[in-house]
Amino acid sequence: MSKENAAPESSRSQGRFRRWLKLSAIVVASLLVLTVGPLAFLLLYPELRSYPEPPAKPAVSKLERNLQDLEHLRHFVDFERSFTPETEAEFKRALSAMEQRAGDMDRADLAMGAAKAVALVDNGHTNVLGLVGDRSFNAVPIRLGWFADGLFVIAAAEDQAHLLGAHVLGANGKAADALLAALRPYVGGPANLARELAPNFLISPELLHAAGLAETAGSIRYDMRLADGSALTVELAARPGTQGPLKHTFWPARDLSPIAQADQPAGWRHVLDGVAPPAYLAQPDRNYWHSYPRPDLLYVQINRVRDEAPIALSQYLADVLDEAAEKHVRDAVVDLRFNNGGNYLLSADFARRLPELLPSTGRLFVLTTANTFSAGISTAAWLKYYGGARVTIVGENIGDRMQFWAEGGAAMLPHSKLAVQYTTGFHDWEHGCSLSKITTCFILNYLYDVPAGSLEPDIVAQPTFADYLAGKDRVMSIVLEALATGRPSS
Repeated sequence: MSKENAAPESSRSQGRFRRWLKLSAIVVASLLVLTVGPLAFLLLYPELRSYPEPPAKPAVSKLERNLQDLEHLRHFVDFERSFTPETEAEFKRALSAMEQRAGDMDRADLAMGAAKAVALVDNGHTNVLGLVGDRSFNAVPIRLGWFADGLFVIAAAEDQAHLLGAHVLGANGKAADALLAALRPYVGGPANLARELAPNFLISPELLHAAGLAETAGSIRYDMRLADGSALTVELAARPGTQGPLKHTFWPARDLSPIAQADQPAGWRHVLDGVAPPAYLAQPDRNYWHSYPRPDLLYVQINRVRDEAPIALSQYLADVLDEAAEKHVRDAVVDLRFNNGGNYLLSADFARRLPELLPSTGRLFVLTTANTFSAGISTAAWLKYYGGARVTIVGENIGDRMQFWAEGGAAMLPHSKLAVQYTTGFHDWEHGCSLSKITTCFILNYLYDVPAGSLEPDIVAQPTFADYLAGKDRVMSIVLEALATGRPSS
């Protein structure tokens, strides 16, 4: 065979091989699409679906407006994945009962009725959002905060400044504990989450009246013990809400910082006015910051797992680790007491690397409260898992269970503008997601979750009101004492 004929034959052979290779690749790809595609769709689609937009219907009466809101809420069962057959049936019955009295419900009645129905699923992320005095509902001119020894007035309008520091014993003839128990059905998730959010309700006569806990929607009658020890019953008239509806959870613990009172109109007073706030209350509006309480101790406060200018969270935390390595830190504190969540991917690398940075004899303290939620829980779980026996959790129980549903989105009811959170992805930070849960676990958890076990505090600590009033951080004092004495982790 001549060279002239050999070259074309070789080219034809190469061409046939390429066509065969391309055809084989197409066949393999087609098989993957047919087999893996439906599984991927099954796994991802629940996280990708969006709640439908409400149809544009005219509504000229309260009855029509409420019925249209409830009709839109009925789609909830098609998107909320934490329902059981029993709770789904209860939810539908609750909506039917609300429809029967739709003509008599005002906005607060609708809000609290919807909250009670949605809370039947008993999942911390699945709630009606924005049920907060002064956030489109009326509010009395005080703000409240929980402490180890009870509920106290921490902020007030100028004309009620004499109530600052008062211990709230009850309201409308009911003790504080009884009020808390009565509000429990309106918040899904663990009981301490309902307690954490209770101050949102306890300042709004509209919300308490809708829950059957007030005789009028215009005022609240409080039983208090004033700072001087004297007892007082005072009726406070409500003022209209000054801020619009919220599309997210409002965490009342934010009011513990006098810095946060910048949101209030001029003339408001805070119980810590004139007191230098402890470090953990000094920067509530910063998503993240750090300091060195002593040269070999790193303190990082992460209030939200979200980026903030001028530097993204993941980069900021990477820079913190580099800086801490240069300083040869021995111990570390990660303060998650106000961390209500965000994008858990942003803190994952930091939580894995921080324990590696510390020497084998170093200690890692994780500070938690019921305000530690969602991605805050994920961050705490990673720190405990990767830190092992060196980790000590100090503070209060986290704000959700170790197994919870999250992701999803918020549906907006067309007339009341109430936002209802629905969830589509399962998380298990105690045991990790197994393959048996492949159709329910949030898909990224197969890359990121860990079997962290329990996140119950090794050292239970909550500030007393006296600690708070004196500008002391009881929890950090416990940490520093443990480091000074070498006390074991548990």
